[in-house]
Amino acid sequence: MACSMADSKALLRHLTSRQARRGALVFAFWAMLLMLVSTIGATYIIPGQTQQSAYGDDWDDLGSFRAEVASMGVETTALVSSPLLLSEIDNPEQAIFVISGVERDTISLPRFTGDENIIDLKESDGYTSSEIAAIKDFVKAGGTVLLMDDFGYSAGLALEYGLEYSGHHLYDGEAWARQLGYQYVWANETSAFNFTSTSGSVANSIHPCLRDVDMDGIIDLLDDAPYDPNVGGIITIENVGLCAHRWDETTGEWDFSESYNLLTNSPSAFEKTSSFNPAENRYAIVTSTLDSYLDTNDDGNLTIGFEAAGIEGDEQGPFAIYVRYCVDRMCLDSDSGRVHFVSDGSILINSLYDAGPLSPYSRAVPENDNRKWVLDLVAEALLLGNSSTSATDDAIVVFDESRHQQTTPMGDTYNLLYYLLVYFTNDWMAMLMLFLALFIILEAVLIRKDDPDDWRHVFRIIYYGFGDARRYEYYQRPSKIRQVLLTRVRNLNTMSREEFDAMPAAELQRVVDDPVLVQFIFEDRRYKPDELVGIIKRIKAWGQTSEESDS
Repeated sequence: MACSMADSKALLRHLTSRQARRGALVFAFWAMLLMLVSTIGATYIIPGQTQQSAYGDDWDDLGSFRAEVASMGVETTALVSSPLLLSEIDNPEQAIFVISGVERDTISLPRFTGDENIIDLKESDGYTSSEIAAIKDFVKAGGTVLLMDDFGYSAGLALEYGLEYSGHHLYDGEAWARQLGYQYVWANETSAFNFTSTSGSVANSIHPCLRDVDMDGIIDLLDDAPYDPNVGGIITIENVGLCAHRWDETTGEWDFSESYNLLTNSPSAFEKTSSFNPAENRYAIVTSTLDSYLDTNDDGNLTIGFEAAGIEGDEQGPFAIYVRYCVDRMCLDSDSGRVHFVSDGSILINSLYDAGPLSPYSRAVPENDNRKWVLDLVAEALLLGNSSTSATDDAIVVFDESRHQQTTPMGDTYNLLYYLLVYFTNDWMAMLMLFLALFIILEAVLIRKDDPDDWRHVFRIIYYGFGDARRYEYYQRPSKIRQVLLTRVRNLNTMSREEFDAMPAAELQRVVDDPVLVQFIFEDRRYKPDELVGIIKRIKAWGQTSEESDS
């Protein structure tokens, strides 16, 4: 019983000791940090299947489009952290930024504006204010953005260009794919380069795959004499480059048509009031038919309004599905930035992109012009101002994967941490605040550390570092004390280590000239604490002059 009580007291003393409290605090800190990181990571990962990834091969990914662009000699890459990195592109006029389906909202972090507001805490959907500003700067510098979304979180980015998503499903009573279902809506346009009702087609001015000034059937990039209709050129599979989709190798004919027959999958639409505004260089290119309607009450059916009975009907078409924005009027300048808005995030998925009887995904999907349309956009963005149909070495297509769920379990958490790194290294005020926070934390740690006890200055040797609590055991070892004594003897006699090591034992005894210390040097045995205290006192007094002893 007595033994049990003694063990309990010993355990209690151990639990209340300073070492035990320190260990408990360290354990609590790391446990709390692990819980915090796990919570953020778990909430940041969106459950569900991955889709609309440029590197996926499923029917709802964009792998076919990316692979074809890469096969034409254009560099393709993915952005997995933040669009803030667009500022690192050296030649934005030779770059395309592709956004396909913004599946998740952004993390709201404060943005330091640099104006009278100082700080902006309100963030838009999908992208932060800093990211939207980076995308706008990219476009102003001549870059091209292709934004494809329907019910995602890209409303904030579209609103920066005066465009609003309706947020409702678009249906069409006639123009829908019977083979697939009413969710698949056709969108037809016969003059895609006639931006306004009075401008006429500008294809001859802005599109390198359609420009044929002398009207001889050979585009200017392949024409030996672009202004002489009597002199043409030779077209082969080797020289068509980014315009290969316009040439039929079998018939040898070039497709100069400006029409597109696009197939959409559960599209939305843009608000009528904002989709067309030539004064702001915003042009509605492709619209739905008169038989289309927006399901404003989201019931999946066409509702005919009856104002007297208070029944609100679904809004009737047509509605803009594809809107083009140009930094310069009608994108006539070759260096003009462009933004292509499409109200369908899945218009380029593999099953629609590789449509037709030979499709590896579904033979039921009818042939369409989705591939032709997007390859026209690529050629327009990367070939304007070039003298050939091949892209330059600076050409690049960047796919935004930062708003898609990643396939690996910790992929989203990694992207989150990388996004925070980009945020704190791109905003100068955020970087300053991070530095100040780290400085305050380190100062708090230094202030919290206890000062060393006075006894640690014995022999003028000061030991700093973790493990201060075990310093007494260090100096209670006779070998350590003996080492200090020998060092003191060597220093007071101004001898090098080699000279001291070569000194005979008899000479060392004569130099020390203290029988107790001589015995301590040559006798290896265990010492009691009081004996060590006496030896330490003799070591301190050894070699001192009378003036030093008095002081």
